[in-house]
Amino acid sequence: MLMKDCKVCESEFRVLSSIPRWHFAMLNDNERNEKLKLAMESSDMRDKLVLDIGTGTGFLSMLAVQNGAKHVYTCEVNPYVAKKAEEIISINGYKDKITVINKLSTDLILGFDLPDRADVLISETVDCGFFGEGFAVSLTHALRELLHENALLIPSAVRLNCCLINSEDIAALNCVPDNILGFDLSSFNEFQTPGYFPVRLNTWNHKIVSNVSEIMIVDFQSNISFDKNCFIQKRATASTQVHGVLFWFNLSLAENIELSNSPENNRSHWMQAVQLFEHPVEVKENSLYHLHCFSTENGIVFKGVYPDTDDTNRSLLHTDKVSNELI
Repeated sequence: MLMKDCKVCESEFRVLSSIPRWHFAMLNDNERNEKLKLAMESSDMRDKLVLDIGTGTGFLSMLAVQNGAKHVYTCEVNPYVAKKAEEIISINGYKDKITVINKLSTDLILGFDLPDRADVLISETVDCGFFGEGFAVSLTHALRELLHENALLIPSAVRLNCCLINSEDIAALNCVPDNILGFDLSSFNEFQTPGYFPVRLNTWNHKIVSNVSEIMIVDFQSNISFDKNCFIQKRATASTQVHGVLFWFNLSLAENIELSNSPENNRSHWMQAVQLFEHPVEVKENSLYHLHCFSTENGIVFKGVYPDTDDTNRSLLHTDKVSNELI
């Protein structure tokens, strides 16, 4: 009997360990829930075929049906979550209106998984830095393969903003010092996160040491492209070290309805995104600098901060652990 119980425990652990814990914080994010509801209510979904990418609990799919959708086809890659979504949808009385498909959206086959191109796309598969859950890849594929030409998109656009930060506390989240009680543990830094990671900015000592500026605005319904290779002008607001870049998104769900994980929004379950430089960069107050940004639909990296007046010595201030191979 004990062996059987152990096998049950192992099975339950395997299931539970495959479920991302952020689902719970997300579902308790009341601002997120209410704004998605408002966006659905302000959109015409009557008798529309809807594609929902990233089923989760089925919450968005049920909102769509509640607002008049003819049928929702929703895909979820995690088999345990997909099965649970079917159960939740049935409990709420929507099983005849919602079809759960245990696949990635990029694996969906028109005419097999979906009877026709969808009239509406709803999806919220974004992380703190927007790109990490594969939203941009799924979106561009869906626009090309799964949606009608003038399909309604929720969300319909994104704006990314950024600033430079000084924070030894945040830098320490991704770096082992050279000496800890006399031991050299610095080799462990080979395991540093090379890209961005989530940080609740206001829980750490920090200084924002530049102006806030726009990285990109992408309208999903007009010549969509996430490709960018540019220099963003920054003015230092203090003479100090810059440890990295803080950035966040504003998602347009409908007219005058946005979701944002800006530092001012302490209620959002999404934290802010931080990418640290390999080495801190010294900046001087009121001086201009260029932040090198590179992005595709697969991700975004910040390659370095360079003095505005020095085009010849940029290698002195580069972040050589960040490369195109990351995205």
